Amino acid sequence: MKNKKWWKYFKIVWFSLVTLFFIWNGTTFQSRNLPKDTFTNTELVSVVTTDDQITFKSVTPKNPIEVIFFQGGFADPKAYAPLCKQLAENGFTTHLIKMNWRMPQHDYMKVLTLFDLKNRKYVIGGHSQGGKIAAQMVYENPNVFKGLFLMGTSHPRDIDLSLQDIPCLKLNGQLDGLASVNEVMDNQSKLPKDHIFVMIEGGNHSQFGYLGTLLMDNSAMISLEEQQKITVNNLVSFLEGLKMQ
Repeated sequence: MKNKKWWKYFKIVWFSLVTLFFIWNGTTFQSRNLPKDTFTNTELVSVVTTDDQITFKSVTPKNPIEVIFFQGGFADPKAYAPLCKQLAENGFTTHLIKMNWRMPQHDYMKVLTLFDLKNRKYVIGGHSQGGKIAAQMVYENPNVFKGLFLMGTSHPRDIDLSLQDIPCLKLNGQLDGLASVNEVMDNQSKLPKDHIFVMIEGGNHSQFGYLGTLLMDNSAMISLEEQQKITVNNLVSFLEGLKMQ
């Protein structure tokens, strides 16, 4: 009888801990601490939301180039809204794609129907699994996109983009616990030859979005605001450089 009672209590405690773990882990993927004006129209940006995307439209675009952004796996897409809005403020209309079940690999092909890609004015990219799928999209649709950017990901890992003629920017955090420096460097030869690699000193995986600290990630040595600023500055510089190509 004692053994049965012990086993009963053990199961209760075990399932309670597992439940709490999944609740805690799930909350880290929710967007948090977004600037209050993130979804507010301004003199520089108008915000349009549909079932498939949140578009941050630049009122005074610098050129025809527009950005397609894929969220990280399980992450709330709104966590990347501040970054996307800043790109629009700098003159680049940005489309933040909403993925079914928050999983980019399930839903990414809808980009082919949402946008007219024939004019090759779109730059595609994303964070973590979103970066992986952006690379996959470029791999499956060569000579379609104007550029590619990858944030906080070890990909391309399972595909080889080294023969693709496309400008590419790769951003990684020095303390990224989900896409470690070693993993990133191991796969660098698979990037397009025309690529720029930026290691953000003190940055981690989670702070590419307005998220909680994700499981297995390391603590950052710089603030969220600083990592976001570095990310935006590099993306804007990359996008501006595409005007000459």
